[in-house]
Amino acid sequence: MRELFTTRFTWMTAMLLLTSTLAWAQSKVVTGKITSAEDGASLPGVNVLEKGTSNGTVTDSNGHYSISVTDNATLIFSFIGYKSQEVIVGGQSAVDLTLQVDVTSLSEVVVVGYGQQEKKDVTGVVATVDSKSFNKGAIVSPDQLMNGKVAGVQILPSDGQPGSGSSIRIRGGTSINASNEPLYVVDGIPVVSDGTAAGRNPLNFINTNDIETFTVLKDASAAAIYGSRAANGVILITTKRGKSGAPTLSYDGFVSVGTVAKKYDVFNADQFRSVVSYYAPQNLKYMGNPEAADVADRAYNTNWQDQIFQTAVGQSHNLSLSGGTDKTNYRVSLGHLQQDGIIKTSYTKKTNIGVNFSQLALDDALKIDVNVKGAVTEDFYSADVIGAAISYDPSHPVYDAKSPFGGYYEYYDSIGGKRVPKVNSPNNPVSSLMQSKDVGSVLRSLGNLQLDYKVKVVPGLRFNVNLGYDVTRGQRKQFLPSTLKAENSPDTGKVVIQNPYKNSMLFEGYINYTRDLKSIKSKVDVTGGYSWQSFYAENHGYTATQLSTNIYGYNNPGVARKTIPFDPLSTTAIPSLGENRLISFFGRVNYSYDERFLLTVNLRRDGSTRFGPNNKWGTFPSAAIGWRIANENFMQNQNIFSDLKLRAGYGITGNQDIGNFRYLGTYTPSDPQANYQFGSAYYTTIRPSGYDTNLQWEQTASSNIGLDFGVLQGRLSGSIEVYQKNTDKLLFTRAVAPGANLTNTILTNIGKVQNKGVELSLDAVAISTPSLTWNVGFNAAYNTNKITQLDGNNDPDFPGYAAGDNIAGGVGNKVEILRVGQPVNAFYVFEHKTGADGKPVNDNLGAEDKTNMYVDQNNDGIINEKDLRPFHRPAPRVLMGLTSQLNYKNFDFSFTLRANLGNYVYNNVASNSTFQRAGDAFRPLNLITNSLRANYYTPQYFSDFYVENASFLRMDNLTLGYSVKQLTKANIRVYATVQNAFVITKYSGIDPEVSVSGIDNNLYPRARTFVFGVHIGL
Repeated sequence: MRELFTTRFTWMTAMLLLTSTLAWAQSKVVTGKITSAEDGASLPGVNVLEKGTSNGTVTDSNGHYSISVTDNATLIFSFIGYKSQEVIVGGQSAVDLTLQVDVTSLSEVVVVGYGQQEKKDVTGVVATVDSKSFNKGAIVSPDQLMNGKVAGVQILPSDGQPGSGSSIRIRGGTSINASNEPLYVVDGIPVVSDGTAAGRNPLNFINTNDIETFTVLKDASAAAIYGSRAANGVILITTKRGKSGAPTLSYDGFVSVGTVAKKYDVFNADQFRSVVSYYAPQNLKYMGNPEAADVADRAYNTNWQDQIFQTAVGQSHNLSLSGGTDKTNYRVSLGHLQQDGIIKTSYTKKTNIGVNFSQLALDDALKIDVNVKGAVTEDFYSADVIGAAISYDPSHPVYDAKSPFGGYYEYYDSIGGKRVPKVNSPNNPVSSLMQSKDVGSVLRSLGNLQLDYKVKVVPGLRFNVNLGYDVTRGQRKQFLPSTLKAENSPDTGKVVIQNPYKNSMLFEGYINYTRDLKSIKSKVDVTGGYSWQSFYAENHGYTATQLSTNIYGYNNPGVARKTIPFDPLSTTAIPSLGENRLISFFGRVNYSYDERFLLTVNLRRDGSTRFGPNNKWGTFPSAAIGWRIANENFMQNQNIFSDLKLRAGYGITGNQDIGNFRYLGTYTPSDPQANYQFGSAYYTTIRPSGYDTNLQWEQTASSNIGLDFGVLQGRLSGSIEVYQKNTDKLLFTRAVAPGANLTNTILTNIGKVQNKGVELSLDAVAISTPSLTWNVGFNAAYNTNKITQLDGNNDPDFPGYAAGDNIAGGVGNKVEILRVGQPVNAFYVFEHKTGADGKPVNDNLGAEDKTNMYVDQNNDGIINEKDLRPFHRPAPRVLMGLTSQLNYKNFDFSFTLRANLGNYVYNNVASNSTFQRAGDAFRPLNLITNSLRANYYTPQYFSDFYVENASFLRMDNLTLGYSVKQLTKANIRVYATVQNAFVITKYSGIDPEVSVSGIDNNLYPRARTFVFGVHIGL
C-alpha cells in the first residue's frame, strides 16, 4: 500500500519544499520519521505544518520528512484516522513522532430509529449525508440537498416549478396502487408527507439551512423498527442544534437568476406558412377564424414561448443565533425565501422560524429537548400553458382589441354576429396566464418535547418520552374570469376555494439499557417501546360559477379594469374528512462479541384503523449479523485494510398508505357533471365505492449482503451491497365480476413485485496537504424490478392491465401496462417498421390498414391490440452520482454530477404534435420542427417510435467559493453556483428527467440558475 504513494509523495514533497524555500528565510532544517502507534509502521502522507504559517510538507513513502522552519517554531502533525499532535521544536533538529489512532473518528455515531449507534457496529444499510456535503444553490425543497449523494436513491422533482414536490424511490418502487414514497422522520417525529391541495411540496416547511443530516435507512434490517411504514425506506432528518460556547450569530443569503435551459424548437411563422402551403394549399384560407386573413398574408410572427417565459429572480435570507453552556444549549433561526418560476406569474415564497433548546437537569440525569418549527408558504400555480405555447399558430397576434376574451386573441366562431369560443382549439397561453389566479398558502408547525432520563442507580438504563405534533392549515383560491376563453361558454367564470387542514399527534416512550460485559467480551444494547400516533385531515370548500365578469385589475389590454361583485350562479361543496390511528409496540437488541461479531434483532407490531378487525395488526421482524474482519488476529499484521466488515440482513416491512376506510362500504360525491336537477336547483349525487373487507397489509421481505471497507490508511472507504426485495399481498385495484360488488373495481391484496440490485459507494481523500485537499465521492446502483404475480389470473393470453397516466391525444389512452414477468409500468406499444432511410414507415395517407407500418406480432394478418408488446420501462436500471470537493487555501470548488442509464420516456409532446391531415383539412396547430420526421398523416399514439432512450448525464451544480480567513472575529465566505449547468442526452425532448410515470406531457421546464451568496459568522 505504501509503495502506491511513493511517486506522488516524492514529487509533492519536492514541490512543497521548493515553495517553502522561496517564501521563507528559515533558520534551521528539521527532519524526522512518523510512525503508527498501532503497529509501529511508518506513515506516508502525514501533513507537517509550521503553526501559524502556510509552510508545510508531507512525509514520503517511508514516513520521513524534512522542513525548514523559523526559530521557536511549533510543528503540527496530522493524518487521517490519527490524532493530530503539536510539537515545539526548540533547539531540536530531529523530531520523530508516533501518532495515536483517533478512536473518536473510528467510533462515528450515526442516527438510527429511536437512538444512535456507532457506525462500526451498524449491521443494516445506513447512509448519512451531512450539511458539509449538501448540494449547493437556490434549493427550496429539502430533498434536493442530497440528490445524487446516496447509492440507490432516486429523487425526481415532479417538474421545474420552484419548490415542486418530488418522488423518491429507494431501491426501486415496491407498490402499484399504494404509495412508493419513504417515511420521513424529522427530529424524531414521523411526519405527514402526502401534502395538501394548498401546497406543492409538504417538506418545504423545513428551512434547508436548518438541516444538519439526512440518514437513509435502506434495508429492512435498518428500517423494520418503523414497521408498517418502512417498506419504501426511511429518511431521518436531523436539524441543527446549539453547541457550548459563546453565542454565534450567522447570516446566510443569496440572490439567484434563472433562465430557461432549453425550449421546444417549433416552426416560426414563415416556416408554418410554408408547411400549410405545401401540405394543404387549398386551406390557405385558414380555418381558424371567419374574419382572419389568409395564412400567407398574415404578418405576425409570434414566439409564444418567449411570451410565457421570464427571467426568474430569487432571494433568500437566513439568520441564526446559537450557543450554550455545558448544561444548556440553544439555536434560534429565522429565514425567508422568495423564488420566481420561469413561467410568468408562478412563484413560491416561505418564511420559516425554528427553535431548538436542550437542558440538563436533576444532576445531569434528565435531558430536556424542545424542538419547534413553523413556516408560512405561498405558491402561485401558473396555468398549464406549455402545450398551448408550443402548438399555437405563430402567425397570430397575442392581443386583439375586438376580442371579447379580455382583449386577447383567441380562436373563435362567429354565431349571430357574436364571437364564441372555437371548439377543440387551444387557448391563448398569455391570456391563460394573465387572466387566471391560483394561489395556495399553507401554515405548518411541527414540534416535540423529548425527555431522556438516566437512572443513575442502574447504570446504562434510561427512559425516553417523546411528545410531538404536526399541524397544517392551508387555503387554495382559484379564480377564472368569464373573459377567459375556457370559461366563456356559457359566459360564466369559476371560483374554487379549498381549505385543507391536517393534524397529527404523537406519543412515544421507550426504555433503553446498555451494558458492557467485559468478563465475557460482550456488549448489549436493548430497546423496547410503545408508539401512538393519530392522523386527522379535512378539506372544506366549494366550486362556484358566476354570471358577471370580475377582472380584479388584471392586465387585460383592450378591456377597462373593473370589479363587479361576485354573483354565484351555482355552487358545489367540496367536503372531505378522514381520521386514522397507528398503535405500535417495538423492540431492538444489539449484541456484539469481542468487537468482532455483531447481531441486531428488530421487532415491531403495528395496529392500524385502516384495516378491518381481522387484519388490523401486522408484525414486522428483522435480523442482521456482522463480522468485523479487520479486528481478527490474522488481520493485525497486514497494512492494506484499515476497516473490513461483512454484513447480512433479512426483514419484513409494511405499507399501509392506502387511504382510510378502504375495507368499508363508503359513498363518494360525484363530479359536478353528474349533478341532479330538482326544480331550479342542482344537487350532488353520491356513488358507492368498491371495498374488500379482508384488506391486509402490503408486505416487503428484504434481504441484503454488504461489505464495508477502508484501505490506504482510510483514504479510500466504501461499501458494496447486494439486495433483493419481494413485495407480497400487493395492494392492487382489480376488476370484479358484475354484480359481485357495487362497483366494477376494488382494492385488494393480489400480486407480487420483485426488486433486486447491486450498490457501490466510494469516498476518497485524493489529496491531503496543508494547503490543498480534494475529497471525492462516487456511488452507483443497479436495480431491476418485475411483476411476479398479478390478479391471480393464470390465463396465458391475459395481456395485463393498462397502467400509468393518460396521455394527451385521444380519450383515456394509456401506453403502459402491468403484466407478469415485465417491469412495473412497462411501455405497451406497436413495433414500428423502419424504411431504408432509417425513418419509421408512414401511414400511407391515413390508410386504415397498418400492416405496412407495424410488425404483426401474432402473424394473423391484422394489426390490432393483440400486436402491442411490452417495450422498455420508465425506471432507470443504473443510477450514478459523483461529487467533488476541492479546497486550495481560501478557495473551494465543488460539483455534483448525476447519471441515469437505461430509463425510457414516452415523448407525448412529439406524439401529440405531429402533422395531421384528414381529407383536405389541415390541423390548425403549430408543430415542433422534428414532428415531420415521422411523416404521419394521422396520429400514431401507440408507436414505439415515441418511446425514447432518456439516459442522461446532468451537472446538477457547480460552486466556486472564497473564505476570508484573515479576520479574527468573523467568518465570511462568498460563493457563486450554477444549477442545472448542462445535460448530455440523446432524448429529443427538452428534458429527459420527467415524472416517475415516464410520460413527457408538456413538462414545466427546469431552469438554469445562477446563484450568488454569502455566509457571515460572528
